[in-house]
Amino acid sequence: MSHSHTLRIKPLGLALLTGTLTGIIVAYFRLALSQINHLLQSLLVQSSQHFFQGLLFLGLLLILGVFAGYCLKAESNISGSGIPQVSGQLQGQLQQNWWRVLIYKFLGGLATIGSGLTLGREGPSVQIGASIGQGMAQLSRSKEEVSNYLIAGAAGAGMAAAFNAPLSGLFFVIEELLHQSNRRLFVYTGITIASSSLTAKYILGNQVSIPIPVFNPDNFPNLIQCLLLGILVAFSGLLFNQGILSLKNIFSNWQAPLYLKTALPFLVTGLFLLYDPQLFGSGANLIQLPFESSLTLPNLSYLYLVKLVLLLLAFCSGIPGGIFFPLLALGSLVGQIYGLTLAQLGLASADLIPYFSIIAMACHFAAIVRAPLTGMVLIMEMTGASLPWLLPMMIACYTADLVSEFLGNQPIYESLLEIILQNKYKPTN
Repeated sequence: MSHSHTLRIKPLGLALLTGTLTGIIVAYFRLALSQINHLLQSLLVQSSQHFFQGLLFLGLLLILGVFAGYCLKAESNISGSGIPQVSGQLQGQLQQNWWRVLIYKFLGGLATIGSGLTLGREGPSVQIGASIGQGMAQLSRSKEEVSNYLIAGAAGAGMAAAFNAPLSGLFFVIEELLHQSNRRLFVYTGITIASSSLTAKYILGNQVSIPIPVFNPDNFPNLIQCLLLGILVAFSGLLFNQGILSLKNIFSNWQAPLYLKTALPFLVTGLFLLYDPQLFGSGANLIQLPFESSLTLPNLSYLYLVKLVLLLLAFCSGIPGGIFFPLLALGSLVGQIYGLTLAQLGLASADLIPYFSIIAMACHFAAIVRAPLTGMVLIMEMTGASLPWLLPMMIACYTADLVSEFLGNQPIYESLLEIILQNKYKPTN
């Protein structure tokens, strides 16, 4: 065996320890988010009957907004999802203080995601994991190659623990973070991710992230329906990415105090939540709509537009929080709109709407992140969907990815990394 492929005991032990620590910290991050969510949702329910409770709800959100601003001011590298920063770090373009990122991303993520903003837990979980991997690499004085494996593996471990999706974590490292694979990468990162996932499951249990009922329609979406869905979702992905990049530019040019920028999405979201509590959170409840209530095109369109606006406002303000889960929820809504339209035109059975909803989530990921393989595996793991889904999902996902390529829709995390690097090297007067 050549020396370059030899596995060593020390990195194997470090990978195992790093994954275990990541699993513990991300699991308790999720538990704390759940507690804060429950508290604020209870207050939100009471707000519909008591005006004072509504003022208290808004006041609490503004306090969390100011605290998120404090965390961002204390450590600027926690801005947004954190995935572009991890990618830049692995490429040698960015440096991060691992313990400051770990502390402030954890606390800032609790303030933003816990408050019910349209943000996801996966980005912060990835950056939290990467900071643990970096800390372990520095404390053990590991060489550059092993350090990168620990950082990337812990980033994937954070994603695996966030979604109970270990395979997705591994594919995410290969397809999105490192864009390569070799034997050492598979083994070291695989051990990190597996140990994280096992640890998180021990603490949280073994439930899927998006539970869906078992349903068996008479037929699956056909080739034409999958192709058209992929095309439609590609345009939604283009709207999503262009919206983020445009509003990011507006926020960066807005000469306002940081605390005002960070408090604004909390205030706007809070007002929307008082009007419509189903807008609370990243949108997981909206994925369940085909199984729980009758669907109408006006209501689905309203939910899509409002959740998109709330996501753009929260994410582009720079506060810590991810876009994975919200983009999946938005993709689900596109699939529901598509399926309901076909059903009303008599072109598809209404039984297919849940299929379109779930397949469109993977398509939206493929169109926005431009990582179709990760998107497919992620949705299969998050929903527990069975293998008959795979072919129609694959057709739709690769259609969405190819159409996005022809539309010039660049991978969102690469675009966000470019913005970070431009701001870093922007000349000052």
